[in-house]
Amino acid sequence: MNKSVAVVTGASQGIGRATAIRLARNFSTVVLAARNRPALTEVAGEVERAGVEPLVCDLDLSQAEATDTLVTAVLSRFGRLDALLNIAEQCRRSICSR
Repeated sequence: MNKSVAVVTGASQGIGRATAIRLARNFSTVVLAARNRPALTEVAGEVERAGVEPLVCDLDLSQAEATDTLVTAVLSRFGRLDALLNIAEQCRRSICSR
């Protein structure tokens, strides 16, 4: 496992959830971002059981400032962001519109 940080948007369900759990095999930290905190907490438990540190960020990524908050939180805590897997459609539109 490398010492990298991956961020997964839309991590509370479906493809985002599956992606986050899969990334726990290859990253030392997986940041889980979505609006549904209870579901993110469940995913965080699965990531932890894989031996990886999760960071739960319950944000509405359709809001432009939430994207900034997410990146700032990751960089403040870990000092790096190595992979962004953007599953949340709203976040894609926000990031691409900048």
